[in-house]
Amino acid sequence: MRALVNGTDVSEITSATITILAPWYATKLAYVCYLLLLIPVYYLIRSIYRRKLIRHQNRLQQMHIRDKKEAIKQEKLLKEQEIIRIKNEQLIADLESKNRELSNSTMNIVYKNELLQKLSEEIAELKDEKGRKLSPDQTRKIQKVIDEGMNDERDWNLFENSFNEAHENFFKKLKVQYPDLVPNDLKLCAYLRMNMSSKEIASLLNISLRGVEIRRYRLRKKLMIDHDKNLSEFLIEL
Repeated sequence: MRALVNGTDVSEITSATITILAPWYATKLAYVCYLLLLIPVYYLIRSIYRRKLIRHQNRLQQMHIRDKKEAIKQEKLLKEQEIIRIKNEQLIADLESKNRELSNSTMNIVYKNELLQKLSEEIAELKDEKGRKLSPDQTRKIQKVIDEGMNDERDWNLFENSFNEAHENFFKKLKVQYPDLVPNDLKLCAYLRMNMSSKEIASLLNISLRGVEIRRYRLRKKLMIDHDKNLSEFLIEL
């Protein structure tokens, strides 16, 4: 660089050096600070990652525990359902067995009464050595024994006990819903509940078929059943 002195003289050439300093964020001190800041940031990030990892592991563990509990619960439920199924099958088997016993004992009573009825008819036609029918005095005692056998209350007691085992609370429901029913009505309801024929019922009650029809009609009125509804089906559905 030169300069004029008094308009004519030229001074000696001088030079100047300009140094541009780096900005503060690019200085060595700044880099040192950056480095120092990176260390806690690194540990902070690592700590956050570890916490997230621990939370994730905890969630997985909780899910595993929950799934295990659910599996145990399902297994327990299946076992309970299996136990219930076995019990139901046993109850059905017991009920079928009781129904068979009830049916067999009832048919034995029917057979006995039919046999006694036939015997009564045979005695009425019985004749002595001279071909004459026996006198009423001669047949009265035998007929009395036959009548007692056909109207033996023990037959009903045996039937009632077996019936109650196979059809629990049937009579209780009838008495609650239809308090006007008398013992003979309850007997007829039980026989109809078993879907027995009029002939079998007549033998059990020791009455005629006409008598059975009359009792069925009276029972239908007491139960207030429509004419198009089957009486036996109504009692079975009760």
